[in-house]
Order: sequence, then C-alpha cells, then structure tokens
Amino acid sequence: MLSPQAKVVALPRGAAPLDFAYYLHTDLGHRCRGARVDGAMVPLDTQLKNGQTVEIVAVKQGGPSRDWPNPELGYLASHRARTKVRAWFNALQMQETLAQGRTLLDKTLQREGKTAVNLDELAHKLGFKTQDELYVALGKDEFSLRTVENLLHGKADPDYEDQIPSAVNRPSKSGHAGGVLVVGVDALMT
Repeated sequence: MLSPQAKVVALPRGAAPLDFAYYLHTDLGHRCRGARVDGAMVPLDTQLKNGQTVEIVAVKQGGPSRDWPNPELGYLASHRARTKVRAWFNALQMQETLAQGRTLLDKTLQREGKTAVNLDELAHKLGFKTQDELYVALGKDEFSLRTVENLLHGKADPDYEDQIPSAVNRPSKSGHAGGVLVVGVDALMT
C-alpha cells in the first residue's frame, strides 16, 4: 500500500484501511472514520490490494468502534491493530471501574462522617499500595466496604485476613493451601 506521500507500507494479506491507519499511528486508527483508496471513498472493511494509494479520513476526537476487533466483520486483519483496539477498550473499562470504586468509597466516607480521611493512608492500612488500587478493588467488588467501615470505626474485623487484596495475600504459584483455583477470577469465595 502507499500513503498519499508515496510512502510504501507493508501490511498483511486481507488488510483493510483501518490496518493502514493503525500502522501509521495508534491515535489515527482510533479516530479513523473513513478512507479513500485511489481517490474513491470506500467502506472501512474493504480489502486493500498491492499498489493502492490509501488516504485516511479521521475526526478530531473519538475512539474505535466495538465492531472493529471482530474478525468476522473484516475491519482489522492485523493482530497489532486488534491489540491496540482492545487496549483502548481495556483502558476505558479500567477508568469506569476506578470511577465506580471512587464513588462507592466517597459515599461510604460521607455516610460515616469521615470525609477528611487521608485516602493514601487508608489504602495502605487496607493493604493496597495506592488509593487507585483500592478504588479498582472496590469497583470490581473484590473488596468489602464493610472492612473499610470497620477500620474507620476502629473495630477489628474477624474476617480481615480474607479481605486483604489478592495481590497481597496471594499463595505461591508452586502450590495452593487447599482450595479451589479458578483461573481468571480473583478473590472468589468458594
């Protein structure tokens, strides 16, 4: 394929204009909304051929579509481009989880009348390195707000050891202390 500046770009067989956009720059791929191949507008799932000139039409802001990584739809042929789209959606999901955890903790602190608490110190007392790790654990429902409430009231929680985040209380990879290992799921009570 050729860029409008006559730069030769090698793409895998079956590549589409989105693959070309992601090859040039990740942000350009995310913002891509159309393409011109040899001067004619084409759909984003059009398979490119050798020697064609591709020009990307992009918006100023925006993100990829959830349809793009689906291999059956033909928007992306390269593994590299699909990985970049998945990474964008994973980062978006992480931001949503972080915001949800922050909201849950803020509501709990307001309900308990403890809005002047140092959040970094609270996170460290609960076994987290940063407050963002605490927010993520709360947002994923991997950590109980009851443990936070008990710490705020100075009560000892009998189940506190079970509430320590999995990154801190994780058994060694060589063996497990008599339990059921569910691959891909953290902090699952069985």
